Amino acid sequence: MAQTALAPFQFDPAGLRHQIALYQPIYDEAAPWEGAETLKLVAEVWAGLLAVDSNERTNAEQASNSLSLRFVIRHREGLEPLTALTYENALYDCLSMHDPDGTKRWLLIEARTRLGAQS
Repeated sequence: MAQTALAPFQFDPAGLRHQIALYQPIYDEAAPWEGAETLKLVAEVWAGLLAVDSNERTNAEQASNSLSLRFVIRHREGLEPLTALTYENALYDCLSMHDPDGTKRWLLIEARTRLGAQS
């Protein structure tokens, strides 16, 4: 079976007009399973906003709204334990982060509003 190359991801760098802050978790070493998670700022970067999706659910007569965003940033090393980001003073959980075409030019980040986060 013939293998085909990944299609190159096309993104205009002029679209990097949203500033986001990327965070990694820091846990209490004495009891990481009980200690509160604190967030350490890793980088503030310019990002392109690719997609916005909102969702509303009603469970046990309680409504919950969530906002999902997809960002593109320039590729950078050392973001593996990335768990959170802020955008427009709101805190988001990072659901995934990947290089769309393996060229190490861009990273796509999927994020969703953090449950119980204070903005």
